[in-house]
Amino acid sequence: MPTVKFKNLYLLSQVEKRALHVPLRSQKLLIQGANGFGKSVIMKSLYETLGATPNKIDDRWKKANVSSCLEFEFAGAIWFSVKAHGVLSLFDDKGNRQFWGLRLVKDWGPKLAEFFGFKLEMVDKDGETLTPPPAYLFAPFYIDQDGSWDNTWVSFRQDFYLPESARTLADYHSGIRPDGYYAAKAELTKEKIVLSSLETAVDTLRQAMTQIEEIEGTTPIYDLQEFTSECDDLVAESERLLVLQARHRRTMSDLHEESHLVRAEAALLRNTLNEMRGEFDLASSLPHQVECPTCGHEYQNSLAERFALIEDEGVLSKALTEAKYKLGRLAEKELAERGKLDVISASLTRIQKILGTEKQSLSLNDVLVAAGKTEAAKLLRVSLNEKIVAADGSRNKTELLRASMNKFTERTRTSEIMKFYRTRLSMYSQELDVHLDAPEKQSIVSINVARGSEGPRALLAYYYAFLYTKIKFTTSVRFPVVIDSPNQQGQDKVHLPQMLKFIFDHVPDDVQTIVATEDASGLKFEGVAIATYGEAKRQILRENEFDRVKNIFDPFFQKILAAE
Repeated sequence: MPTVKFKNLYLLSQVEKRALHVPLRSQKLLIQGANGFGKSVIMKSLYETLGATPNKIDDRWKKANVSSCLEFEFAGAIWFSVKAHGVLSLFDDKGNRQFWGLRLVKDWGPKLAEFFGFKLEMVDKDGETLTPPPAYLFAPFYIDQDGSWDNTWVSFRQDFYLPESARTLADYHSGIRPDGYYAAKAELTKEKIVLSSLETAVDTLRQAMTQIEEIEGTTPIYDLQEFTSECDDLVAESERLLVLQARHRRTMSDLHEESHLVRAEAALLRNTLNEMRGEFDLASSLPHQVECPTCGHEYQNSLAERFALIEDEGVLSKALTEAKYKLGRLAEKELAERGKLDVISASLTRIQKILGTEKQSLSLNDVLVAAGKTEAAKLLRVSLNEKIVAADGSRNKTELLRASMNKFTERTRTSEIMKFYRTRLSMYSQELDVHLDAPEKQSIVSINVARGSEGPRALLAYYYAFLYTKIKFTTSVRFPVVIDSPNQQGQDKVHLPQMLKFIFDHVPDDVQTIVATEDASGLKFEGVAIATYGEAKRQILRENEFDRVKNIFDPFFQKILAAE
């Protein structure tokens, strides 16, 4: 699995004549500093330089018009992502600009996705298939202080604008629906549009041919060869429709049989439910001690047993409701299939009528009209046959794509992923002193967060359980884990060190970890480098670093402004 490692971050404000160099070469890095001294600015800038939009940007930072450059290692080479002059650019280690973009979705996003092998494709509210913004690529690796400690999948709220983003992010990054699924889904969406266009064209051409046939009554075809060709085409079309008709009839038969079974099941459930209600009414009317009329032995008519009857009744009621819902769905499917059969039957009737038309004696006017109709029919038939063949091919392709999507979402694989994720979540929750209700039923999209200080710890357990799930079941690129300010909701002197120790101890070996916190004094972490930034409150950039950092930016600026 390819891995990205951050090397250096450079920040430059030509407005304020200040700059900052942040070395990032440590595998485990802890950035500490009091509130307002800029540590979150550093954290937000890391993924912002790659094209993600942080949740909150300070107005003073915006006014400073800060350019940023992130040096990172990927695929055995050094790269520089530069955000400056309103554009994002990627440079190699020789200073050559590989690609750039003004817009996250239309320009930069697709190019960066191709660079990192990110194949997720989604559909926007207008039905257009697109590569989502880079934030969708970085989502599992960034925990932002402005939202991520309250809920899952909100680290880049502004960028997560596409429908069902949280579910898609969880399914994609966990491996439940991998690259192949979304590639097939995107192709299926495109193919559906093609198929719809072809089917509309076929319907239009058939209507045109029908109108030509109805000119001045039923005028025979003038050209004998054309008549023979038309007959052959009609026979072929008839055979194709008969095959479709047989297929839909089999489907109708299967649906009818399934409806019969479900209806019988519903009747059985209804009878059982009525009997159980009768038993409950009887039990409620009897005394606490009931004598058996056969053996004379006394039995307890306890309240607990009556409640057990009520509980069983609830189970049966739920099953009956589900059976009714299933019957409704089956009825809808039967209706849809019947509609398709009606359309096919109408087409077959029309074809049989045309094939059965007798050729009568012709007048000169008949011949002239027939000649014109024949020429028009020739042109339309050629186009119609082409569209029918293309539509059949497109229809077959959509079925193959659906089968491909189903292949990537096998139930056994999904079950394996969910079991692994829930086991990790339960284990990490215990380590972080979090009480988790029903861990075996927890969703992979979110977690029920407790109130108070336990909430952030529960979310941390979720993020790490998900991270390990992603690493085990996907082969996509791993980015550095960036965690901003875990000290949320007043973590005490026991739980804050516990969280920090957990973060560094449990991160996968080859994944770089960068954490920002207020104060790490007195804490000892093996192999963790600690750095402090911020000369004064709300002043992270430094005057004495301006010239040196500007020299690093200048070659990039020249290429960007030259628009090479």
